[in-house]
Amino acid sequence: MASSTKLVRMESGAITSSRLLTPAQAAEALSVPEGTLAQWRSQRRGPAFIKLEGRLVRYRVRDLESYIAGRVVESVANRDA
Repeated sequence: MASSTKLVRMESGAITSSRLLTPAQAAEALSVPEGTLAQWRSQRRGPAFIKLEGRLVRYRVRDLESYIAGRVVESVANRDA
């Protein structure tokens, strides 16, 4: 998973949340097959995406982060602590 972190780092080492990722990069960052992202797009599920000219699809890093954050499930042990 270290390689996906490199995908969103700029030369300064800072992660930019507005950077656009290809579907392959987004799939790698989410650890899902690229085909899964394609299915989610066709079903209007999954993370938000940007549709550029024609079939060109991109994902913003911040949208992937938001998607992940919205799916965190806390265990009962964490809620009681």
